[in-house]
Amino acid sequence: MTEVSREYRILAGLSYLFWPVSLLLVLTAYKRDRFLRYHGYQALYFGLCCTVFHLVVGGFLQIIPVFGILIYKVLVMAWLLFMLLLIYRTFQGELFRVPLIYDLAQGVME
Repeated sequence: MTEVSREYRILAGLSYLFWPVSLLLVLTAYKRDRFLRYHGYQALYFGLCCTVFHLVVGGFLQIIPVFGILIYKVLVMAWLLFMLLLIYRTFQGELFRVPLIYDLAQGVME
């Protein structure tokens, strides 16, 4: 694989941090680049799944006194750490698969 430009690596990394940025990658001329399209779709599906998970599970856990809030905070911290790992690997120029998310996005990313 050819070397990915720094600008493209930054855009792809930002798409994991702010998933609406991934719409920019998949709906504009950027989608012609394989690296940006790959990470754009994967970040879009990752962001949508995390948003739904946050709303459903986060809302449910807020109902449970003390332990629910603690579990919710641990899940948020784990999500942040995983997201930082994704951003780091994207800045390295890697094409990696996020488990389950890649399977969802695979049909539209190629």
